[in-house]
Amino acid sequence: MTNNKQHSHGQQGFTLVEIMIAMLVFMVIMLGVAGGLIAAIKANSGNVVRDEALRLAEDELNRLKGDQFSTFGTSGDLADTAGQWTTPPVNVLSHIRGGTITFARATQVTDLATAATALKRIDVAVGWDDPAGGAALPATGKNRQVSLSTIIVRSD
Repeated sequence: MTNNKQHSHGQQGFTLVEIMIAMLVFMVIMLGVAGGLIAAIKANSGNVVRDEALRLAEDELNRLKGDQFSTFGTSGDLADTAGQWTTPPVNVLSHIRGGTITFARATQVTDLATAATALKRIDVAVGWDDPAGGAALPATGKNRQVSLSTIIVRSD
């Protein structure tokens, strides 16, 4: 006859306290992983918006580079803005990841003419509002902005 209250010497297990400590350690580790995951998602989202702003700026810069200016005439888009950004900036809607973001695009054309050459500097700025906040930037009036610049020479 065997007694149920007797334990064999080879039988081992975890106590309730050990299980609770293990669960606490696991929970702390998972909270750290979740925080890192949230930070990675925010950084990725910010990069997608920045990449779209760069694409919009590059498209506008390429369009303006394609316009010609010569001694016989200059297109209206390449008229000297005397170092001033276009006001108000042009609003461009873009659909990103199921949402719509409004970008503000501003351009600035500056004559760099010298006696030997006729040059124009073209600057394009594309801005957007980031929920993290910040001061409004002068070219677009938004708190985040990317800018591209190039110099073109007279075609004749």
